[in-house]
Amino acid sequence: MDEPYLEMLKASKVLNQLCEIYYQNTGMVISFHCPGEGRQLDFYPQEERSDYCKLIQSTPEGLRRCLACDREGLASARRKGSFHIYHCHAGLVDIAIPIDYRGEEIGSIYTGQIILEEPGVKQLRALYGRLDLPRVSFERFVEAFSTVKVVDQNRLLFYARLLDLMANYIIKAENEIRLQKQVVLKDRELHRREMEKAQLEKTLKDLSISVLGGGRKSRAPADGAPSNGAPGREVVEKARAFIETHYGQDITLGDVARAVFLSPNYFSSLFKKVAGSSFKSSLVDRRMQAARELLAGTVLPIKEVVARSGFKDYNYFNRTFRALEGEPPAAYRARSLPVVGGRRAK
Repeated sequence: MDEPYLEMLKASKVLNQLCEIYYQNTGMVISFHCPGEGRQLDFYPQEERSDYCKLIQSTPEGLRRCLACDREGLASARRKGSFHIYHCHAGLVDIAIPIDYRGEEIGSIYTGQIILEEPGVKQLRALYGRLDLPRVSFERFVEAFSTVKVVDQNRLLFYARLLDLMANYIIKAENEIRLQKQVVLKDRELHRREMEKAQLEKTLKDLSISVLGGGRKSRAPADGAPSNGAPGREVVEKARAFIETHYGQDITLGDVARAVFLSPNYFSSLFKKVAGSSFKSSLVDRRMQAARELLAGTVLPIKEVVARSGFKDYNYFNRTFRALEGEPPAAYRARSLPVVGGRRAK
């Protein structure tokens, strides 16, 4: 996927709703992770994390060990193909839930940070010694541990099943909606391209008729090709006008040559002789002009600028732009932005 799928769901607010419902009914925090990134995407609610977890994760080593436990818990969950309840290194109980769609790993959910029963002083001292927190007194440790939520084991199992069911159902439903939207957008794009193609074909046909009409006024050579005089200039001027109108579309030298009833080679030679530059060069120059205007005058993404200018390949556009302008498109845009109040507009 182009971007982490859970982030897209987060933007749609669906994960926030899931977090709110889950927390209101369980009192347990919940976090989401993207695959392969090792970074926390969201933690809900942030202010409700226990002081104990904050204390443990306040040191690099403590945070490292917490993340290692989460990775091991998730690995066990994936082997099981379901949620996995495990104990972290700091003595808490956590739940790891893998999130997949059609066999693709799209993220994971963690919840818990609870205990199943209150520990005694002896157990707390043993845990305190095992964690090795030289800058934290035992009294501070006990105070922080007292903020950990106690949850009955049967209720914890119910919460795990509920979250697993809710999360995977929502992911599936949201993905199906997203796919349907993509199908609609693709259909619209195909329709737009078909309309452009039809319009282009009509314009080429009109160009053919125009050239034929103009050709009746002048005598053409025996081979059917116009001379390099006035008829030739007329053909080239019509071709240049065609470029001006349709540079943003997928037009080629062959399209225009067929429209004026000339072979591509002869048309190419005629165009270069009359115009002083090749058809391809003229087309690229007009597209580059359009690209410069869009870069300097709009905030469109560069990929959109490439498409609107008639270029089909981003890398080719980038190389051509650098060669002609001596700098990449982004630098050109930054340099061309208008100055407002002593600063360049962003």
